[in-house]
Amino acid sequence: MPLITRLFIKSGLLYFLISLGFGVMMQIDSFQFSGMSPMFWHALMVGWITQIIMGVSTWMFPGRIREESFRNQKWEWLAFAGLNLGLPIRFLAEPLASAFEPSIWSYLLIISALLQFLGILSYVIGIWPRVQSKQERRRKRAKDS
Repeated sequence: MPLITRLFIKSGLLYFLISLGFGVMMQIDSFQFSGMSPMFWHALMVGWITQIIMGVSTWMFPGRIREESFRNQKWEWLAFAGLNLGLPIRFLAEPLASAFEPSIWSYLLIISALLQFLGILSYVIGIWPRVQSKQERRRKRAKDS
């Protein structure tokens, strides 16, 4: 299993635990703070579910070249970086942006959203050519032979 796949899956599991923690804190009145609900949903949907899907699909739809070099996996690494830089920034900025309107924290939320968007866009760019029909794979093999 490629390193990038393992990192996506392990990061997803970490975010699953983080979302569980946010969910428990949301049930305890003394631990609730402004912005908790969006943080919970981002940790659950983007952190856990999205990264698990990206990791498994990267593994199940390998590229033509199976080498584990950065050049062959650059889109996956950019996707991983975008998501895993964007989410912690969101967790930092969300409660502070809610508490101090308008502030620099609101701009950090925008940066976070852009990083996450670029991460997902990188994933789509990287996985798109790997999803092929049998006929397309046969044509490529015949062309390469």
